[in-house]
Amino acid sequence: MNPLAVAILVFLSVAVAPEALADEGPELVVPELMAGGILTADPVVFADPDPSSQPEDEPLPSEEEAKEAEEEALAGPEVEPEKYWFEKIIEDWHGEVRMGVDFYSGTSDRTRIRGGFNINKKYDGHKTTLRTNYSFARTSGEGESENRLVNSILQDWGTGDTKFSGVFANATGELDRFKQYEYRLNLSAGARYQVVKDEKTDALLRLGLSASREFEGPRDEWIPEGAFFLNASHKISERQKLAASVDYFPELERPSQYRLNARATWDYKLDDETGLSLR
Repeated sequence: MNPLAVAILVFLSVAVAPEALADEGPELVVPELMAGGILTADPVVFADPDPSSQPEDEPLPSEEEAKEAEEEALAGPEVEPEKYWFEKIIEDWHGEVRMGVDFYSGTSDRTRIRGGFNINKKYDGHKTTLRTNYSFARTSGEGESENRLVNSILQDWGTGDTKFSGVFANATGELDRFKQYEYRLNLSAGARYQVVKDEKTDALLRLGLSASREFEGPRDEWIPEGAFFLNASHKISERQKLAASVDYFPELERPSQYRLNARATWDYKLDDETGLSLR
């Protein structure tokens, strides 16, 4: 074949091939074969990234900021200072305030006002209770017929989850204008016995020894006694609760001589938010 004709055919095939391949979809482009058997390809050029997407350089901290950060790292985590002893004593108290009026009508009319408060604090399995009760009454034709103040402090120390679950100490002072003594003081101590305790019922018995003295009275001396305290409560419903307590103090030398205090209450909660109850 004529060499000139061969050269024309090769030129035409190189010029027409790209258009024909474009109609057939994407295809791998093979680099041209250079003399000496070396494959070469055009260099790849990447576009410059968007300058707005690059994070700005953060300013270096000042000397004061660097010093503060170093001091914080050396100091470690912040630890709350331990509370003073008097702060521990006055916090976390809970209780109630009571106020009521009684009216009696019959041969004579009698009006009685009574009130008091009861506060307690629980801590580390122990409990401290302070109680004050005051009552005052007037009877028609007689005038003042009752004027009595009773203060008590009870300390319970828990020792475990058994039936005999702790020990107690109690002090009670009583002022009564219509008694032969000026002031009566009772000190008692002993052990606790948990009769029953569940979600609705709680019964606790305290038993031990006590001593009483009626100052400025006929027997102005310390009298040894036994001490039995029974406290029980039962939750009838979310709003109703029954409670009762009995205190019994027999003299050790003359058991037939004793003092007995008993009380029972029924509470109906009127308002959940304020804790107001009817007793």
